[in-house]
Amino acid sequence: MTTEITVRPLDRSAQRALVGWLGDARAAGIDIDDVESIGSAYDAYVNEVLLMPADQRPDPTPKLTMIAMAMGEHLQRNSSLQWRIAGDAKGTDLALASADDLGVLYPIDPIAQAWSQRQRGWLPVFVRELMRSIEGPA
Repeated sequence: MTTEITVRPLDRSAQRALVGWLGDARAAGIDIDDVESIGSAYDAYVNEVLLMPADQRPDPTPKLTMIAMAMGEHLQRNSSLQWRIAGDAKGTDLALASADDLGVLYPIDPIAQAWSQRQRGWLPVFVRELMRSIEGPA
């Protein structure tokens, strides 16, 4: 059984949330126009957290979400993907969608997956490959 995903334009609340996440990313020194900067921020956070004793590690959700939104904005600025609100039976979230709204990417998903595996060095490669697959060969 597949889950039905609905896609709609950003509303004011979603726009404010996105602007907030992107402002946090800039304040953290992330250059949203530079995928290497976004990847470095992710890698540095993984390294920072892994140096802490496990019982003293903070909830990674806010930092990972900020990095995910920076990655999403980079994709939006450099591809045909557009910010949307995507929802299913579990709720709604910020996502990127293709022009026909049939292809949907939740930016937090690849970040969370990499986090669970403590991967580093993957983000710029992921973004470039995704953009290449979206836009096709030059």
